[in-house]
Amino acid sequence: MFETLKIIHLLSMAVGLGGGVANAIVGAKVGPTAPQLAGPVTLLIGRLGFAGLVLLWLTGIAMVAMAGGVAEMGAWFWVKMLAALMLTAAAVALQVATFTLPPERRAARVKPLGMVMLAGSVLSLVFAVLAFG
Repeated sequence: MFETLKIIHLLSMAVGLGGGVANAIVGAKVGPTAPQLAGPVTLLIGRLGFAGLVLLWLTGIAMVAMAGGVAEMGAWFWVKMLAALMLTAAAVALQVATFTLPPERRAARVKPLGMVMLAGSVLSLVFAVLAFG
């Protein structure tokens, strides 16, 4: 069961991080010349990435519980969790903006939140390696 959760966890991480990179490329290369195409594509990729983030939290919590709980986690785990919280806060803010703001106001939020999300993703990955080997 633990291995299955870990596989889902890693695939979810790939979807989220890969989606973030894909959205950055689509935004930079397609957005300026064809925003009517880039908008729906980045929206879909963003939703898939957010679903991946939700799965990361669910599988991560389950794996920590199976490993003995938070008392068994070392310092790097908590640093990783700070990065994961940074990522999650930015992702939730972007989801809220996506569903509540008009497109012209939403666009101004995408780039800075996307940069925070990419940084949070990379830092979470690096600190996970330091925490778990």
